[in-house]
Amino acid sequence: MRILQLCHKPPYPPDDGGSIAMHQITRGLLDQGVNVKVMALAPSGTHGKLDNIPSEYVRKTQFESFPINTRVKALPAFFNLFTRESYNISRFYCKKFSERLGEVLKEEPFDIIQLEGLYLAPYIPVIRQNTGATVLFRSHNIEHFIWERMAKATANPFKKLYLKILAARLKAFEMKTVHRVDGLLAISPVDLRFFEKNGFNQPSVTIPVGMDPDIPKKTDVVKENTVFHIGSMDWRPNQEGLKWFLETVWPLVTNDNRSLHFILAGKNIPDMFYQYQGEHVTIAGMVSDALAFMQSNQLMVVPLRSGGGMRVKIIEGMAAGKAIVSTSIGAEGIDCTHGENILLADTPQEMADAILFCFSNQEAMKEIGDKARSFANERHAMKPIIDKLLGFYRRFYATE
Repeated sequence: MRILQLCHKPPYPPDDGGSIAMHQITRGLLDQGVNVKVMALAPSGTHGKLDNIPSEYVRKTQFESFPINTRVKALPAFFNLFTRESYNISRFYCKKFSERLGEVLKEEPFDIIQLEGLYLAPYIPVIRQNTGATVLFRSHNIEHFIWERMAKATANPFKKLYLKILAARLKAFEMKTVHRVDGLLAISPVDLRFFEKNGFNQPSVTIPVGMDPDIPKKTDVVKENTVFHIGSMDWRPNQEGLKWFLETVWPLVTNDNRSLHFILAGKNIPDMFYQYQGEHVTIAGMVSDALAFMQSNQLMVVPLRSGGGMRVKIIEGMAAGKAIVSTSIGAEGIDCTHGENILLADTPQEMADAILFCFSNQEAMKEIGDKARSFANERHAMKPIIDKLLGFYRRFYATE
């Protein structure tokens, strides 16, 4: 079986949710003896990742990457309003990538071509022109949900209107895309039900984010009274969620318990967040070992108010045995249970109360973390997920 995996950003090194979700599939298929070639766009801000890709990975995956400037530009964004195109999607079209993709498809036979996310959809025409291989769309998020939720949470009327336009165009493109592929790999049951409800009736399966079982202990030192968040801070839902948390939730917490300290870690933290640094807040920036950072702190928070798909960092935190306080949107797509293996809170007071509960009930916090680890090992182990994916691939051979 030969698989061509097309990625909207470099999947290696796996240092953020999207990269982890893509790399897990690559590695899992390679471990099963499947021949995988990876072609990836390298959007603005990810070019540096290419310097950290080992030669062994390049050899095994026949890796190719293509730099592309995806930064939002004021004039193109403005003039896009007078077209029917989705500006979110058009920024990810690269002529060199398209031309090289056409060459590869003519040179090499593939059984499955897997599009990792909606931003690869502009390349469907060149794929169809050059091969009869099965085309599968792996939906990492329902992308337009993110923009609809950001529009809803925005107070500025002009920005709200603009975000609504972006969301509407993205939704139209997303709904059109699922009817141009041969099968759908949804990252969560919630996402799959949405597409089915909106008329998708091709073969489909849920392929969630997976984790290696029995994550190793990287530190025995746990800093007491620490609350933390770790994530890619160049992602707008993370920025908006953390701003909401620091301005409306954390003051309620520290007014009640002055001993607690919040630590924000992640790559590309905007300068604006350093204004919050002080007696009860540390902006740690990029950490060298995300697992060690999670294990060395006590309580994880995921204050997302927009977004979609499945939050990889929640699965990572659960696998590491962390008690987690999240909004319902943050935990969306994960079949977790409030009060058992996670705590869910959607208002500032609810989230503050959940955090304070954990530190006044340390045994309960530990028990939630232990049950979270068991949940991750049972529901998100990598090998069963890859076996399920391979079974789905074989459905297409049975009909040929």
